[in-house]
Amino acid sequence: MSRDNSLADALREWSGWLSGLGAPVASWLRPGRPSEEITAVLGPELPAAVRTWFSWCDGVEDAPGQSIGECWVIPGYWPVTLAETRAELNVELPYPHSVPLLRDGGTDLYVAAWSAAGEEPVVVSLLNPGDPVVEYGSIAELVAVTNACFARGIYALDERGLLDLIDGAGYDAIYEEITGLPAT
Repeated sequence: MSRDNSLADALREWSGWLSGLGAPVASWLRPGRPSEEITAVLGPELPAAVRTWFSWCDGVEDAPGQSIGECWVIPGYWPVTLAETRAELNVELPYPHSVPLLRDGGTDLYVAAWSAAGEEPVVVSLLNPGDPVVEYGSIAELVAVTNACFARGIYALDERGLLDLIDGAGYDAIYEEITGLPAT
């Protein structure tokens, strides 16, 4: 199985966790975009992992009465649309190429970033205020941490029915186990 197929399978697993929990966003995830459309917007030199991400999901549909929290695919964040990827980032990155993946209701983002064609992108967190931090060594690591958090009950629905981080120490342990980095 190729790395791209493995990532696509892991992204489908993420969707499955959202559906299985009954997270409101599960029914509002917009289908992914065709490869040609992704290339037209983001260019032919786009890393395969970013193309796979936008083939999985193109953001969240708007629904009457929907709250921001109901759009979360991880606590606090929802996937950006392909159209939103062209918006200017307010933070300078030490990478010449970047594409936002997840955002919150303010200016915080998770961004795929890379230096050269063919390079595997890292995932940088842009927390306002703060400096860019490489949080995951790849999109696959982000997805692996997320799926493990669902599998181990670290992410669950709170009393309002919104995704929540219910075990911070458990998240740190999963993060360290998968990334090999100390949790911050």
